[in-house]
This record gives sequence, C-alpha cells and structure tokens, in this order.
Amino acid sequence: MKMTSPHSHHGGFTLIELLVVIAIIAILAALGFGAGGAVLNNAKKTVAANDCTNLVQAVQAFYDDNNYLPEAAEAAQAPGAPTTNELMDQLCGFDEDSNPKKERYYSGKDAKGKTQQGAYGGLFYTGRSVELFDAWRKTGNAASNRHYFLLMDNDLDDELVDPFDANKPLYGRMAIAWSTGRDGQYTSGQANAEKNRDNVYSWRGKN
Repeated sequence: MKMTSPHSHHGGFTLIELLVVIAIIAILAALGFGAGGAVLNNAKKTVAANDCTNLVQAVQAFYDDNNYLPEAAEAAQAPGAPTTNELMDQLCGFDEDSNPKKERYYSGKDAKGKTQQGAYGGLFYTGRSVELFDAWRKTGNAASNRHYFLLMDNDLDDELVDPFDANKPLYGRMAIAWSTGRDGQYTSGQANAEKNRDNVYSWRGKN
C-alpha cells in the first residue's frame, strides 16, 4: 500500500500568498508609473522650452525683416498674447496684411489630436490658419490655457516687465514666451506661487 505523508501538499500559492504577490506587483507598478510620469513631464518641459525659444526668435526675425512687430495688443501686458491663429498666422506667413512677403518665421511639428478642442503639442492647422498648442494634453479648467503666451516690447523701449516679478525688468529683449506647464495654471506677479511651479519660461532656467 502506498503511504501518503500528512505533511505533503500540492504545489502552488495559497489565497493569502496570491494577494501578497498582487499587492507587491501593484506597488511596483505604481512606483514605476510615477518615475515614468516624471521623466515624461520633464521631456515635455524640454519641448516647451524649445518652443518658447523658437517663438522669441521668430518675433525677432519678423521684426528684422519688417521693422515692426506682429500685431498683438495683448502682448503688451501679462499674461501676454496666446499663440492663437491671430498671432501665429502672422508668424507662419498666412496673414498677408501683417506679413506681405508670406515669410514663415515659425516652424514646428504638427499638433497631436484630430480636432481643435483636443489638439496639443504643436501646430494645429485649420485651412490656411494655424495656432500653436503647448506640450501637454490638458482637460477641465487647464484646457483654457493650452496655448503658449508671448509678450513683446510693443513700445520698443528695449525693456520688458517680467509678468511674474515686476521688480525685475528684462532689458534687451524683443519678446519673451512661456507656458503654464502640465497643470495649466498660473498666478501673475508671484514668481514663487504654487500655481507657477511647473511653468516653463524662455527667460529663466527650468523650474
């Protein structure tokens, strides 16, 4: 007769062991997602910083060719003119009144998303009109600040006011540009405000 030890058991996990394994996997996945999210956000900040720099250079080139700045009344004060089609059509050569030579001063990749409401991360074209969206896909209240903002020296006095620190004038700049970052929020006049912590600026280092 074959004897079976009372202490023998089948291989495999008990319910408790399975739950422990699942919990560990969930924790590791969360940690990995958090790290990956931070890396992705930093990459988007780099893209946004490059876009801001390119916008400033586009304004300078526009002025050098035409001896006047793009028409954007909002660019004279904080937060600045958003990169909607009113501004970008001039910089991309679609507004013949402001840019009679049809020169393209700003170039960039196409935005992601099939509709204007969902577009982000580049130039979104509607016929012969274009607007520029920053690097983040934003929803809810943040979606109202999907564009970059551009301030220009409209009175040509060789001085701009920092929209987040009026005590620090910016000399020798034709334009500055910035983004509200991932959260889509900002507070004017307060450089260290909570809502400004993830902003991206053309005239400052990374936050």
